[in-house]
Formats: sequence, C-alpha cells, structure tokens
Amino acid sequence: MCKWGETTLWGIVAAIIGLLFLAPFSKAQDGSGAEGLGAAGQGMGFKRFRQGSTGGMRNFAFLKPQGIEGKWSGRGKPLLKELVVEGVKRRYYLYKPDSATLPAALVLAFHGGGGTAEGTDKAAGGLAKLADEKGFVVAFPDAMDRHWNDGRPDLSKTNYDDVGFISKLIDDLQAERLIDPRRVYATGISNGGFFSQYLAIQLPQKIAAIATVAASVSKTFLDLKVTPVPIMMLLGTKDTLVPWDGGKVGGKVLIKKRGEVLPGRQSLQFWLDHNQNTAKPVETEIPDRDPGDGCRVSVEQYGAPGSNNEVVLYEIQGGGHTWPAGQQYLPKSIVGPVCRDFEGNTVIWNFFEKHALR
Repeated sequence: MCKWGETTLWGIVAAIIGLLFLAPFSKAQDGSGAEGLGAAGQGMGFKRFRQGSTGGMRNFAFLKPQGIEGKWSGRGKPLLKELVVEGVKRRYYLYKPDSATLPAALVLAFHGGGGTAEGTDKAAGGLAKLADEKGFVVAFPDAMDRHWNDGRPDLSKTNYDDVGFISKLIDDLQAERLIDPRRVYATGISNGGFFSQYLAIQLPQKIAAIATVAASVSKTFLDLKVTPVPIMMLLGTKDTLVPWDGGKVGGKVLIKKRGEVLPGRQSLQFWLDHNQNTAKPVETEIPDRDPGDGCRVSVEQYGAPGSNNEVVLYEIQGGGHTWPAGQQYLPKSIVGPVCRDFEGNTVIWNFFEKHALR
C-alpha cells in the first residue's frame, strides 16, 4: 500500500474509534446533524438531532429516535424518561423488571464516548437480562454530544453538568420510591468508566460502589479530593486505547487529546491508597473457558468482601478495549479481543450487591 493510502486508512480507523468510545460524535448546531454509521456504529444508536430553544430553555430534540427493542436483552420494555438540568433537557432509559421488589437497587450504566443509551445494553452483553434475573433497576443515561464530562479537561469543552444530571436522576427515582438510595451503583466502559469514577468522587454520599471497564485512573484525578468508595476495575493488558502501561489515551491510534492515564498497577494503588486499604490480596485465576479468545484472567481482591474500602482488579491478560462477554464492536486488530472466560455483568453485579451506603 502506498504511503498516502496507508495514512488515509489509519485516519478512517481513528475517526471510527473516536466516534465509538472516546470522543464526541458531532456537535449539533442549528439544525445540522450527523448521519449514522450503520454497522460500524455497533448498534450504538447514531441518529440526527437538532438544537433549538423554547421559552429560553435549551432544548435538544432528537429526530426519529431509534427504537431500543431490537437490541434489548430484557423481557420487558424500557421507559424513556426526561428531566431538565440547568435549562437543558436530558434523557435516559429506565428498566424496571417485574422481578424487582421496590425500592430496589439501581445500576447506572454509562456508554462510552460516541455511544448512546440505546446501545449500552447490547454493547455490555445484556445488563437488562441480568436485571430480570437479579431484580435490580437499571438506568441507561444519554450524554450530550455523546461524551461524559469525566474530569478530563480535553473532554470538558461543552461544560454540560453531567454530575448534576445524574444526581437529579437519582433524586427523582428516590422520590418515586423506585430505588433504595443506599444501593446506587455506577458502571461503564471507557469514557463511561472514567465518568463512573468521577461521579463517585463528586457524589460520595450517593454512590455505594463503582465498577469500571477499560478505564484506569485519569491523571486529572490526582488533584481531586477522593472519598473512599468500593471499586472494581476490569482492565485489558492489550487495550489499544486506554493503555495498560499508562500514558496518552488513544495510544497510537487516535491523535486528538484525551488526557493521560496511570498504568494499571498504579491505578490499583491509587484506589488502595485513597481507600486506606492495606490488606493483602486474595489472588485467583479464572479458568480458561474460551481458549480461542486469547485471554487469561487473574483477580486480586483487597479487603473484606462488602467492606466500604474494598478494591478488586480483574487483570485481563491479552484483553482489549472491550466489555468481557460483551460485543466485539470492531475487529480485534483494532480494539483487541472480547474476553469470553467470564461474564463481566455477573461479576460486576456480584460485587455491587455486597455494598450499601452506611
């Protein structure tokens, strides 16, 4: 391939990955929109939208909202809900399974940068199906401009109050007596994983535990006041975008600035230090249930299960920028493989259900 062709190819690859997980898809301006990417959009629900104003309130009206049922793992139907934060209309899907005894535990599931609420369930391998089995409520929030303001200044140019959005979402569901405010949890991949950590740092009185996928610790967190929170991190050692060895987010694939992260082991130590957790790890190896995925998984668990400073690391050796047992949304050569040796959703929920705010 000629040098020009190779440069063009990698430019296209970088653009697609940026859309999917680490960058805003498109900034809406006065009726302009962005067309969907079809199969490359991995079911994340790309669609046109417009920005307008009604009575002084900023109103983001989505055109032809894409149905969620075609990519939905739950037996019931999710409810699309809206609320207004600082004059901005925000939206999320709420799934309340028939098996839930109210008030129930709430799992907040955050899409990655470039994703949408509609595609989160499928991308994560079926959180709604697990909610049916375990009886918890799930909220799938939608970010503005398809990215969460997670504390990284390079991604905070739109300044939407995402923390305020989630805080109000929790308050509203509590007021409706749908959720137990002591059992609210946050999880997400990539930008959604960084935001889960940032949310717990900003709302320690509302988040009982967090679990992050393909998101280590942003260097911007080093300057924040961190309250101890139980955390589980699922990190792939061959993540092409959030490097296990630390450094620039995007690795060699993406050019646009997205901040820097600590190496995986230092990210673990960051949370051990802030959780004041000096326990010796309980180490286990997960059986290689799918030798074809190219992954092996080791688990380190620090502190008593259910303690308010518990820290757990799933080191997915050979794992990529993917959700364990989730969707292979792009080829392995680009984002790495999906680990099939364990169900990411199951271990996350098993971790969550041991924790509650005191």
